[in-house]
Amino acid sequence: MGNTLGKLQTRVNELEKRLVELQDKNSELIEEKKSLTSKLKYLEENFDKKLEIALTKAVKEVSEKYEKIIKEKDQRIFELEQRLNINSNNSSLPSSKDPIYKTKICNSRKETDKSKGGQIGHKKHKLEKFNDDEITEEVNHTMDKCPNCNSKNIKVINIKVRDEFDFKITIIKRRHYFNEYVCEDCGSKFKSEIPDNLHAENQYGSEVKSLAINLLDYGFISYNRVRKIICGFTNGEIDPSEGYLVKLQKKASIMLKDFTFDVKQKILESKLNYWDDTVAKIGEKDKGCIRGYTNGKEVLYKAHLAKDTKGMDEDGILQNLPSDCTVMHDHLLHNYCEDYSYRNIECNAHIIRKLQSISENTKHDWADKMKELLESTLTKRKEYSEKQIKSFSEEEIKNFDSKYDSIIKDGFKEYIEFKHKYEFTKEENLLEFMRDFKGPITEWVRDFSLPYSNNLCERLLRMLKTKMKISYQFQNLESAKCFANIMTYTETCGSYDVNKYEAIKRLFDNNPYTVDELINLKTANN
Repeated sequence: MGNTLGKLQTRVNELEKRLVELQDKNSELIEEKKSLTSKLKYLEENFDKKLEIALTKAVKEVSEKYEKIIKEKDQRIFELEQRLNINSNNSSLPSSKDPIYKTKICNSRKETDKSKGGQIGHKKHKLEKFNDDEITEEVNHTMDKCPNCNSKNIKVINIKVRDEFDFKITIIKRRHYFNEYVCEDCGSKFKSEIPDNLHAENQYGSEVKSLAINLLDYGFISYNRVRKIICGFTNGEIDPSEGYLVKLQKKASIMLKDFTFDVKQKILESKLNYWDDTVAKIGEKDKGCIRGYTNGKEVLYKAHLAKDTKGMDEDGILQNLPSDCTVMHDHLLHNYCEDYSYRNIECNAHIIRKLQSISENTKHDWADKMKELLESTLTKRKEYSEKQIKSFSEEEIKNFDSKYDSIIKDGFKEYIEFKHKYEFTKEENLLEFMRDFKGPITEWVRDFSLPYSNNLCERLLRMLKTKMKISYQFQNLESAKCFANIMTYTETCGSYDVNKYEAIKRLFDNNPYTVDELINLKTANN
C-alpha cells in the first residue's frame, strides 16, 4: 500500500512540474501572440506606405536601367542616321558612292533661273564638212529605177552630200632588215644596230603595246578583257596573252625610272606643291595607299602597303622641301612635325563639307555662317582677280578675321548644348581645328596666288576610286608601283596637253617624253 502511494506521489509531482512548464510556455506564447499581434497591427497600418516605397524603388531601378538602354539606342540610331545621310556634299565620299535614292547630284554649281539644256545664243558644236582634199573614200548612193512607176528612164538633177568620220584597224606585219657591212678600204665589218624593242624573232609593235597599256591603266580594264578587245579590233589576228600584258606593265614601269626621278626633282624645286592620298587594296592589305604629289604640272604617284607616315618619309618629298615652299594638303598633323620646314596651307573644300554635315545634323547657326563667310570671300576673290586686283585691302582682311573669330566663339557656345556624343565630338574637333589652324586655313585670303582647296590633287586620285570599283585591288605591291609609275608619266604628259596614247607609243618606241621636252613643248605652243 505504501509503495503504491509513493508511486502516485511521484506521478503527481511530475504532473505538477509539467503543469508549471506548460504554464510558463503558455505565458511565452501569450507574450509572443501579443508581439505578433502588435507587429501585425503595425504592418496593417504601414502596409500601403511600405508597398508604395518598395514599388517606387523598384520602378526607379527599372526605369533608370531602361532609360540608359534607350539613351544608348537613341545614340546608335542617331549615328546610323548620320551615316545614311553622308554624301559627297557633306563628306569626302566620292559622288559615285552617293545613295541611289539621292536625286540631286552634288556639285559646286549654284542654281540659276536659266532653263536646262543649251542656252540661246550658245554656239552649236558639230562636225564640220570635209574639204575636198581631205576625202579618202567616196560612196555614191544610186538608184536604177523610179520607185513610183518602175521606169528606168531617170537622170540625176541634184546631189546632196553627207560626210562621215570613221576609222578602221589595219593589220601591219612589218619586217625589219638589219644589214651587215664591210669596208672595202680598211676591211672592217659593222652592222645596223638592232633596238631593244626588236630583240625577239617576232614581237608586238608599239601601237599594240600603247593600246594595251592605255586600256589597262587608263581605262582600268582587266587583262582578260583587254586581250579580247585587241583580238576583236584585229579580227583575231593579234591575241596577246594575259601573261604578256602583265610583263608589259612591268617593262613600261622600268623604262620610266628616269622620268619619275626627273618629276620628283621638279616637285622638290617647286615653290607650291599639293599632296593627297587614298586607300587602295593591295594584295592582302585592305588599307594600302596610293599617294599623289603635284606642283600643278608634274605629277608623281607612289604606292605603299599602308597609309602611314613611314611611307610619306620613304617617298623622300616632304622632308626635302625647302622652307620657302608652300604645301597644300588635307589636314594631317604629321605635316607640322619638326622634320618638315615648309609652310602648310589647309584644304577649305574639306572644311566646307564638314560644315555642311554639322549644319544638317545639328542645325547650328555657326556652321552656316562660317560656310557663307568662306564661300562669299572666295567669290569676291575671284571677282577681284578678274578685275586684275591682286589682294584684299587691310580693312577687308581685318573684317574677315573679325567675323571668323566671332563665328568660332559662337560655335563653342552652341555645341556644348548638343546632346548627341557622335556629332558632338565631330563638331568639337572641327571648332578646335578651325581655331588652332586659322592661319593655314585662311592664308588664301591674304595671298591670292595660293589655292583655296586641294581639289587639283584630289582629281588626280579620283581615277583610283574608279579602278578600285572595277578591278577591286592590285595583285601585289609591285603591280601597284608599276601602275603608279605609268600614271606618273601619262598624267604629267596630259597636264602638258600631250596625247596620252601617243606618249605611251613613244615610250615603247624607246623615245619617251622627258620633263624638259614637255616644258619646252608647252613653251613653244604658247
